Amino acid sequence: MPEKGRHPGTRIYGMSTREDRSNPTEGSPDPSSGPLRGAALAVRLLEASCAQAPGDPLRLDVLQTLARDLRVEIEALAELEGRETAVIEGALRAADVANLAASALPELPESHAPEIAASAHLAAGAARALHALAEAVARAPGGRERSTLKDARGVAWRAQLAARQVDDFLFGNEG
Repeated sequence: MPEKGRHPGTRIYGMSTREDRSNPTEGSPDPSSGPLRGAALAVRLLEASCAQAPGDPLRLDVLQTLARDLRVEIEALAELEGRETAVIEGALRAADVANLAASALPELPESHAPEIAASAHLAAGAARALHALAEAVARAPGGRERSTLKDARGVAWRAQLAARQVDDFLFGNEG
């Protein structure tokens, strides 16, 4: 029974709140929904940090616009759950969020560094999780193994690079 004032399928930040969403072909929960929600949360953190940061308005507007566009794409992909396209494209978009956050970190005030770093690491984790799912999808019967695996490996590398860049920026001067 839904909580008072909440209805099944109520949306938070454009994402369904129902945890029982299933893969219609298998009757089991869609494994891509969690990582896609994580990627959407990561991009929202980045978008909020850019909106609240003082600095060059043009630069901040570009960052916000890129983040907003990625959020819209990720939320649309979340609605395609269980499809090969959603997993692969979701992984690519999550890696884009991690890279955008890593590149935004030096541009924004130090007071926003924790949120931006969290955004980059959350997006990188989502990209890596979706990468693992993409590898499985590519190897499944009927999957587009060659091109999918190439894209998936690139996603994993880009996500790890973004996370390392954030850590180097934040902790690079330590011992």
